[in-house]
Amino acid sequence: MNGDKKINELLDTYKKPLKKLFKYDKSNALTFDKESRNKVEGQKGVFVIFYNKKPIFVGQAGGYMTGYKLTQKDLNDKLAQFNLKSDAGTARFRRVFAEKNNLDETEVKEIKAETYGLKFQFIKVKGNPAMINTLEMLALEYAKSNDIALYNFL
Repeated sequence: MNGDKKINELLDTYKKPLKKLFKYDKSNALTFDKESRNKVEGQKGVFVIFYNKKPIFVGQAGGYMTGYKLTQKDLNDKLAQFNLKSDAGTARFRRVFAEKNNLDETEVKEIKAETYGLKFQFIKVKGNPAMINTLEMLALEYAKSNDIALYNFL
């Protein structure tokens, strides 16, 4: 199939950056506090969230949403959602996180990235916003082929 061939070609091209993205590197890992998020202000790209040095989630900021509208959020705005108590874009993340970590359902609203010591790493993407979406899918494929259990909500 042409699609499979193209995916494999892209995976080969991006294997090194994806490998770096999924390998926990404390020198590149950032926390979800305001100071760390300010470092990625205005940047667009793909990010991986780590819990206890293990990758658990892959997402993106700056690509296309359903309906082919460009996302207005940069990495700073997108990652700030993971510290909110409201359901702003992370309700599914918190539900799955609670389920995978055997947390009580009543604790779901209280899950915040800083509370649980979550960290993130990212690949900055310049130019074509569609590449952000493509890299996110490639990251999921890379994780699958390397037995990394991730969740993502495309």
